[in-house]
Amino acid sequence: MKLFTWLLIPILCLAACTSFNRLEGYQEVELSTLLSEGDKAKVVMTNGDAYYLKVVRITQDELVGTQLSPPDRPGPSYGTGVTLRIEEIETIELETIDGAKTTLAIAGGIVLLPFAILGVFMGAAAGEL
Repeated sequence: MKLFTWLLIPILCLAACTSFNRLEGYQEVELSTLLSEGDKAKVVMTNGDAYYLKVVRITQDELVGTQLSPPDRPGPSYGTGVTLRIEEIETIELETIDGAKTTLAIAGGIVLLPFAILGVFMGAAAGEL
């Protein structure tokens, strides 16, 4: 159990390195100036449908992407191509790497790694693994 805990902590730290930033003013400018192919974004439509997708192509009227949300969520399945009309988009949030969180996760990992290794060896020596 202790080994599982020591493995889970770095995974959770690294998962927290991204954040979503709401794109403002995308209606006034061409969307391709704010999003690029390969970007990951959360898109909410005016009818309430929500998508988490990887951008494949942006045209003047449409945003084309690949659905990234897990298959147990309602809506298109994972890996399904989706085409969204830009005029029907309510909000867009762009997934970005948070530099501060990443730096803290790396620094925390460097500091905690020796303790994790020591804990595993001490647990193994005590016969707890």
